[in-house]
Amino acid sequence: MLDQLPEFIDPVVFTERQSRLQGRLGLQRLERLSDILFNEEGELKIDLQFYKQGKVPVIEGRIEGEITLTCQSCMEALSWSVDKAVSIGMVQTIEQADRLAGDLEPMMVSEQKMSLPGFIEDEVIISLPDFPKHAHECLQYESPIKPAEPRKIKQESDNPFAVLATLKNTGDQ
Repeated sequence: MLDQLPEFIDPVVFTERQSRLQGRLGLQRLERLSDILFNEEGELKIDLQFYKQGKVPVIEGRIEGEITLTCQSCMEALSWSVDKAVSIGMVQTIEQADRLAGDLEPMMVSEQKMSLPGFIEDEVIISLPDFPKHAHECLQYESPIKPAEPRKIKQESDNPFAVLATLKNTGDQ
């Protein structure tokens, strides 16, 4: 198992060679994910197998680890377990994507090399909840300023035609 995974890989060459990547990837290498993390401590365990299914290059494996997200209710640390199964068919056209086996997710491959941390980051971000929050009721933010009690104002209902009624009674025209 590698402690340091490569920055860039050629997925087509990896599938031709039926390669396997196993290692650990530090969270500090995942820039886009760091925006939603509470802290960048920890790492992800990567186990990816590259092979061909017929003529389709396939990436299959698992991404696991513990990350710390920010709870969207209390803005405190929230420990989150990542356990993402990866099953991807690499395609170059939409038509190829439409013909993929049902258990494979399509991934468009246009360049020779791809960023391995970027690929891992995409898979982890997809697996995260939109609004992470604790399973229990966490403390909600309470403002130190209490809102004023609404005052009840008693309104007498004025008839808009009351003025006309007085004109009619007085005989003024």
